[in-house]
Parts: sequence; structure tokens; C-alpha cells
Amino acid sequence: MTRTKLKGLNGSNPLGFMASVGLLRLLERDRQVGGCARLGFTDDGAFHAWVECDPDLDIADLVARDAAGAAGPQPWRLEYEKKEKRGIKIVADLKPPPAYFSKFLALAITEWSAGHSERADYAAAYGTDVARDGKQNTKPTAFHFTAANQQFLGTVEETRTLVTKASTKRSLHLPGQTEPGPNLRWDPDAERSRALMGVNPNDKGTVVNAPLEWLAFRGLPAFPCVPIGLRIKTCCVTGRRQNELQFHWPLWSCGASYATVRSLLVLTVAWTQARDTQRSIEGRNERGVLAVCTSKIRRSAQGFGNFGPALVRV
Repeated sequence: MTRTKLKGLNGSNPLGFMASVGLLRLLERDRQVGGCARLGFTDDGAFHAWVECDPDLDIADLVARDAAGAAGPQPWRLEYEKKEKRGIKIVADLKPPPAYFSKFLALAITEWSAGHSERADYAAAYGTDVARDGKQNTKPTAFHFTAANQQFLGTVEETRTLVTKASTKRSLHLPGQTEPGPNLRWDPDAERSRALMGVNPNDKGTVVNAPLEWLAFRGLPAFPCVPIGLRIKTCCVTGRRQNELQFHWPLWSCGASYATVRSLLVLTVAWTQARDTQRSIEGRNERGVLAVCTSKIRRSAQGFGNFGPALVRV
């Protein structure tokens, strides 16, 4: 097992953290690694991600092959029909009419029962079958920041096509590697409210770190949603109203497997809301957690979302 520091993955940045989790998930699923991959973060204040895996594994090649292999039909693709003035439009987003999402869930359960969990993993991260938005469509994960004509999964597909081995290698080892293209608005450094942009986010007026956004999407199953009554609750997110939502995530110094990371993420909100703060800090430190980050989820009047800069508590 060889440890590789990835200076392009900043754990205190929401996109960097989600991409780190996504990379761990890919490594976990790779036959060459065999479930032995571990993820951690440096404790020097830079919070760079590092992974431990087979020394002969080409990580950049693994990511690029995963993106290339995701062309065409995939378990996580959710498309549905939307009636508009010009006729029926095929939409690739996370706000389908409830009937469409119920069919997606039913298929996910059938595949999961047969030993294929990919669709179920993503279905749990997309939403629930009970929560509705103001238009009575499926209310999606709190990480759904696209709006208007920008479609979440449509953006994912455009991002996927930009991922190459060369761009992935740069993104993993050098910060700030962007190129023209749409993004999921998960990087606080790229926040540009549409009212201030002067361009439509569907056009090439925005930039994207395609390999990191692809990895973050691949890590989305680590943040499942659950129904609370008729509401939806996203893992690691607190707050009930749109202007109160906050994303919390831990950073740890010891190597952790993907299964351990998923369990750790479930505990994070409990630490942030503990009444006995000192005891909570001691408890998380005993588990190897060196910091907890918090990023406010901002919403514009047009419905777009963004992560705000993170507050890091050590």
C-alpha cells in the first residue's frame, strides 16, 4: 500500500471533499484495489486529501476510464417527460413527477434484490418518494443547485465528456484546474449568482473542474436522503428552510475505508448539534476526526444554489 497526497483535493472545500469521497468509492469498487483503499487528510492546516492503495494503480487512468465507460445507459440516469408549450421534452434532472420517481425506485429495488446496487445507491441520494416541492414534483437532495433550464444530470453528462486522463492528473495534483463548461455549483470559488453573471449558466460563460465534479457526483451515494414525515433530510445537512440549510462534513487524519466514511458522515450532524460541545469534540477526536467543516447553502431568487466558504472547526 502506497500513500499518495493529492494537492488538488482540498478537504475544506465542499467540492474537494465530495470529490475525495467519490475517488475513494471508485477505488473501493476497483477489482485491482480489492476494497483495500483508504482515505485521509493532512493535519497541517492545508487539509489535502491522501489515499492509500496499490502502488501500481494509475489513479488518473482509473478516473478517466470510469468517466469514459459511463457513456450511454447507466443505472443512475433518471430521465422523464415534461410537457411544455412546444411539446414533450425529455428532462435529465432530479425533480420528476412523483410517478416517474416511484418507477425509478421500483426498478432500483428490483436490481438491488438481484445484487446490483448502483441504481439504489443513487436513488437514495437523489430524493425520497414522499417529499414534494412547491410544484408538487419530487423534492430532491439538498445538493441540487441547478435551476431554470439547467438540468442536474444533463450537466453531469456534459461534465463527464470533459474528463480525460491528462485533465484528471492535473486536477488531482494541482489546485484551480478549470476550463469552460457548465458546473453543478458545488465549488464556492466558482460562485456567480446569475444576476451578477450577465450570462446564461447553460452557455460557456462558466468554468468547471470536470474531473473533480465527476468524482463528486460519483461520491453522491455517500450522502443519502431519508424522509422525515413529508419532508426530506439529506445526510450531513441541517436546517429546515432553504435559507437555513448548512452542509457539515468531517476531516480525519487516519486512513478510512469507504464503509467507514459512510458511517462517519451519518454521525457528523450529531457532533454539530451536541449540547455538550467539549464532550462532542473529545468524542470525535477519539475517532481520529481532526476538524469539522460547515458551509452555508445559499439560494438565489432564480432557484440556483451555491455552497458558501467553509468554516473549519478543529
